Amino acid sequence: MSSRLEKFREKLSEQKLDGFVVSRIPNQRYLSGFSGHADFDAVLLVSKDDARVVTDSRYWQLAEEHARGFTLVKFERGKLEVPQALAEFAQANDLRTIGFEAQHVPFNKFREWQKAARKGHFKLKPVDELIETLRAVKDEAELAKIRRAVELTDRAFAHFCERVRVGMTERQAAWIIESFLRENGGDKLAFDPIVASGTNAASPHAEVTERAFQVGEPITIDIGVKLDGYNSDLTRTITLNEMTDKFKEIYNIVLKAQRAVEKKTRAGLKSKQVDAYARRVIEKAGYGEYFGHGVGHGLGLAVHELPRAGKTFKDVLQENMTLTVEPGIYVPGWGGVRIEDLVVIKKDGVEILSQASKEPLVSVDAF
Repeated sequence: MSSRLEKFREKLSEQKLDGFVVSRIPNQRYLSGFSGHADFDAVLLVSKDDARVVTDSRYWQLAEEHARGFTLVKFERGKLEVPQALAEFAQANDLRTIGFEAQHVPFNKFREWQKAARKGHFKLKPVDELIETLRAVKDEAELAKIRRAVELTDRAFAHFCERVRVGMTERQAAWIIESFLRENGGDKLAFDPIVASGTNAASPHAEVTERAFQVGEPITIDIGVKLDGYNSDLTRTITLNEMTDKFKEIYNIVLKAQRAVEKKTRAGLKSKQVDAYARRVIEKAGYGEYFGHGVGHGLGLAVHELPRAGKTFKDVLQENMTLTVEPGIYVPGWGGVRIEDLVVIKKDGVEILSQASKEPLVSVDAF
């Protein structure tokens, strides 16, 4: 944590900031090891020579256990609140310009902080993705946690394939996956599972329904787990008992697009180049209009973080960044296919973490 804090302080100096208010929970955890359980129940205040956690009695013990090296300031409603703690922090360190997370702070909170800034004669400066750029490159301890989450998710998918049946509903299938993840060490789900069958699979982020699985239709499963603070993200598409010609055609196109990305991606590329590897394959096959989202995103303390890989993004891939590789084709009235791996960017290629089966045909009995 101390090395991360020092790197962050170097960023503050580069941005000509005297201090910073860290309100986003994953960023708090990254810098201090502590995170409040709800937005704005805790903030970190960081300057060149000072680092404080401002939180209330509900999280005090957790802050004491995890935020080693930070001064703890107890938040009391009606007495000491975050704006006052911010003003005292600025005064104690003679701060003139304090940054805050522009994309995260709601307007009502900003107004409260602005009042404190006017009284304390310091300026608040909105800043985008300052800590997120640090988080994008993972250290070995982070990668070890991500690997554990990925391995558990792979096992959950295998468990699901052993139990899926014709006639099972999307909701029943989602519970099989969720219960396995929780019973086998997962802290919580990374996100609500997506189990989308038949025409529902034409929506990339379909909600789980009572629709029952039918023979030969596409079934997309998008799942993830949070383990020791870090997330996984896996998507597979299967069909039960029979593979139609259309399913086979679309599945093979998507798989070819994913393999193109995983074969060609390496550190130093712009993320839009990576997206183009998949998009060219899908467009050449005549399905370009049915691939609307980007090919992937970073993953770590949050499910979606830097880098972003899409048609317009120019993020430069660096060694030890993570990236999902998830091309898809979604045809209204028929369904869709998405296949997603999580990879780690390396100097000369990628390390593919996801090892779940990509065999799309699953032979099962009736439910």
